[in-house]
Amino acid sequence: MPHPIYLTKSDLKTARSCSTKLYYKKLGYPTVDRVDPYTRILADGNFIISKIAHLLYPEGIYISANLNSDESIANAVQETITYLQQEHVVLFEPVLYAAHKLARADILVKQGDRIEIIEIRAKGFDSAAHEDLIKYRNLSLFRNKRTGKVGGEWRYIIEDIAYQVGILQEMLAEHLPSVDMQIYPYLLAPDRAKTTQIDHLASYFQIQRLSTHRNSFSKFNGIAVNFTGNLQEIYNDQLLTKVNIETEVSELISPTIASAHKYIDYLIEQSPELFAPISKSCKGCEYRASDRDPRDGFRECWGDLADVENHVLELYQMGRIGGHETPLVNEMIQQKKVSMFDVPLEELNDYTYSYRQLIQIEYTQKNKEWISEHLPQIVKQIEYPIHFIDFETSRMAIPYRAGMRPYEQVAFQWSCHTIPAPDAEPIQTEWLDLNNIFPNFQFAESLMECLGDRGTILTWATHENSVLRDIYYQMQTYDYHNPQLQTWLANTAKLGNKGKSHLVDMNALTLKHYFHPLMKGRTSLKCVLPAVWKTNPYLHEIPYFQEYYREVDGEIFSPYDVLPQLQIGDRIQVVNEGAGAMLAYQDLMYGELRDLDDPSVRSQWKELLYQYCRLDTMAMVIIWTHWQNLCHKMKNS
Repeated sequence: MPHPIYLTKSDLKTARSCSTKLYYKKLGYPTVDRVDPYTRILADGNFIISKIAHLLYPEGIYISANLNSDESIANAVQETITYLQQEHVVLFEPVLYAAHKLARADILVKQGDRIEIIEIRAKGFDSAAHEDLIKYRNLSLFRNKRTGKVGGEWRYIIEDIAYQVGILQEMLAEHLPSVDMQIYPYLLAPDRAKTTQIDHLASYFQIQRLSTHRNSFSKFNGIAVNFTGNLQEIYNDQLLTKVNIETEVSELISPTIASAHKYIDYLIEQSPELFAPISKSCKGCEYRASDRDPRDGFRECWGDLADVENHVLELYQMGRIGGHETPLVNEMIQQKKVSMFDVPLEELNDYTYSYRQLIQIEYTQKNKEWISEHLPQIVKQIEYPIHFIDFETSRMAIPYRAGMRPYEQVAFQWSCHTIPAPDAEPIQTEWLDLNNIFPNFQFAESLMECLGDRGTILTWATHENSVLRDIYYQMQTYDYHNPQLQTWLANTAKLGNKGKSHLVDMNALTLKHYFHPLMKGRTSLKCVLPAVWKTNPYLHEIPYFQEYYREVDGEIFSPYDVLPQLQIGDRIQVVNEGAGAMLAYQDLMYGELRDLDDPSVRSQWKELLYQYCRLDTMAMVIIWTHWQNLCHKMKNS
């Protein structure tokens, strides 16, 4: 191993998903689709939440650490131990280490013989629901409602904290054996049951990237968060809730530490047990070769089976064949039969998924597109004008204005391509707000003005319906008075379990009525569009599609890969997926881009946002145009 052998919290989580991945991780194998930690954490608000938590403990002392060597680990651990000998101390990110187990606590508070370990999480916590479960069902948000055991979406967080507590217990026993200290674990998280009283709270925090890199596993690694607001207001606001999780943690310490020891032994001994058998779970393996590093973890595990064309891992819902407990795919893999054509067709007997699976197998073998016999009638019934819409939204841990709760929906951009009549060119309309601290109502009003009450509204998936539903209820929550908008929202979106959405979901139509071999088992817009675009040259000749055509050395690019890049500052930037749009928006709102003096830079970022959202709706137009062409051919055949 290139570094000292230790097991961090993230290592343990990796090992539990696949122990072979732990091996690749420790050897520094390349990964694909790995989001930069800055953008990942910026997306969920963890930087600002962590900064608020630190502000609540102004006396806190930060423990600096570089964890590249045994010596640096030992020094950081010794500094932590030295501080723990003080009567009262607050430590930020102290280093906990015992027998190859390594962790950094977010906040450690020592008062006499009492130690609090406080885990900061940006994940929303509902204190009202938590208290109701305790009061009425003798449960909590951290427990499975059926079994009563620690489980569900919070379990991995509780395991993280249990790991820290277990290490600290061993560390104290080794280094301070004569001192009897009790450890109390807590969770500190934004409370969905509370509203902030601070208007424009996010504007008081600015995130800056630092050029220095430290191998420290710090939540602020390479980042500085500056606070310019009133500290007393932060104390009074109590947007974060501190929750005692002692009972839950105590249940998981022993199994968590035992599991850690197992994986540590595997690493030290290079045990064959470290290498898990290949299975259907390998489909999402991120350990693939990169341009800079040819090592490919997936290929090392699968050998020649990785190169089989029309792979069974590409089959729609392949893991459900044969049942969840004994999936047929795992049996096939052990028999080295990994082509989707090796699947016994009689095993495809779950009608919920089997129809699509059979279509995929048949038309992949034929290498042909497929449309159902019903699609022509569906296309014919769509009323003009046809509106293709796409939204860009953000859910931030930090509320945008006073009176809002954490993680409320904020809609900041929409694009619409409208085809007013058969054979007419699409007309594009768009809206973007980077100034209004809470733009939802203006967003919906401008959309209503664009769409009106005539024609058909097409989306891709159900996100747009969810956004319009949220805005409808936000109008009531914030007493926003616009009867026309309220009626329009109620008539357009499905608001609850009953009723019907008047939005037509093209993703659902694809799943039921369209297949292309290049899509494989997927139906996302970014899979369907390239499949249609690359194999139907007539689309490239349509004037309003031509700007998205590029061919290099015989390869036709996906329109998403030809979006113009802009030189902004010292970097080439492009926004070509939804997460990037959300991150660009957040950066413009309260990141490094917020206080730029150069309006041209903000204007360039706006253009990146515009061109991405614009393509999402044009992509739907391209697919719709092709469906119409296929239906016309079917009718005339």
